[in-house]
Amino acid sequence: MGDALDIELLRTFQAIVRFNQFLAASTWLNRSPSAVSLHVRRLEELAGGRLFERDNQTVSLTPLGRRFALQSAELLQVHDRMLASFSRPLASGRVRLGISEEYAGALLQCTLSTLSTLYPHIDLEVETGASGRLSLKLARGQLDLALVVEPLGIDTPDERLVKKVGTTEPVWVASHGYRVDASKPLPLALHGRGCPYRSAAVDALTRQGKRWRTVISSAGVIALEAAIGAGLAIGIVDRALVQAGMRVLGKEDGLPELALHEMKLMLAPGDTSAACEVMAQLICNHFRG
Repeated sequence: MGDALDIELLRTFQAIVRFNQFLAASTWLNRSPSAVSLHVRRLEELAGGRLFERDNQTVSLTPLGRRFALQSAELLQVHDRMLASFSRPLASGRVRLGISEEYAGALLQCTLSTLSTLYPHIDLEVETGASGRLSLKLARGQLDLALVVEPLGIDTPDERLVKKVGTTEPVWVASHGYRVDASKPLPLALHGRGCPYRSAAVDALTRQGKRWRTVISSAGVIALEAAIGAGLAIGIVDRALVQAGMRVLGKEDGLPELALHEMKLMLAPGDTSAACEVMAQLICNHFRG
């Protein structure tokens, strides 16, 4: 590799590795699929070979891609830590952060090590839950910062919006062996009350006149995924988070299309502490692309 590596190409590569899909990576990065494909071509030219094996649904790493995945992950971590250290404030204090559970793992994995290394005097408290519940707690001042998902187009006061970090695409999913029986009410695995995906599912089915029943309702994704994987119910997940054991359902299955949502990083009303500003910047760095 004689040429310099563009750090944004590496972010695109790591997003594809995370989701095993070009389309899911493009949604997560808020880039067009063609831009993601162009980034991969440029990286493969630099690497001197194919990084991915591709089929219609997913991608897998080649031996060269596996080596490159390890090296690029390390490089990105070093890059982001150095970047944060250039303008690092002497911040201390408590930050109460709310995150939708589906996105907590990936986000915290990428930000906690930087936080503990560069900002040891910041005490982070994390709460996961439905976006509606987190938004309410944020408005009441019970959280300082929250990453929430809302239907596309909902206005947020400028002083409370840190950044719109990307769009999400909710889709219907079921196990591979599940088949919709039009003669029976749809068995649903629903997110807890306050989750926008729950409202999207119920509203879409009601508009279409579909009958449905609740098999399981849970604020946590593990129970929902278990019911879906066992073929007991269908549910809704972000397309970027569809697992290998799930099949995406669509119009051919008689299910209504679901509207795009967007992910927002939001502040509580009032003054923002230096510690909160640091955490907000780390989260924005994670989604930069």
